[in-house]
Amino acid sequence: MFIINEAEEKDLQTIFELEKELFLEEKWSYFQLLEEFKNRFSKIWVLKKEGEVTGYLIFREFPPEIEIFKIGIKRKHQRKGLGTKLLQKLIEVGKEKKISKIFLEVKASNLQAYNFYKKMGFKVFYKRKNYYGKEEALVMLKEI
Repeated sequence: MFIINEAEEKDLQTIFELEKELFLEEKWSYFQLLEEFKNRFSKIWVLKKEGEVTGYLIFREFPPEIEIFKIGIKRKHQRKGLGTKLLQKLIEVGKEKKISKIFLEVKASNLQAYNFYKKMGFKVFYKRKNYYGKEEALVMLKEI
């Protein structure tokens, strides 16, 4: 059974290892993760199975909005609905807190992520040219 909780500082090393595996050149350093962990507006959630971190979600709350920075699922657990679980939980908590909009950005060439967010009800809000080097970022929005 998978459980979603707020990350503890001891989870950051595992998240960092997943960052290196999943995001390559866009990975966050351990110190970026630690700074985000300490930021009072930020939240880091971990998805665990039997105590093992299998995924995470990093976001900031600026009521009435949330901005998602990172979502990662361990490769062997991808395509099993775990990213959906994390986002559904975020949407549920957002509704409870009277959040009206959730934003995120995705590299235009990352079709897997784009299609996932689209399936979850996000729409392209605008584009940032040359955001990832010469590649544009798609800023996506979901109204809740």
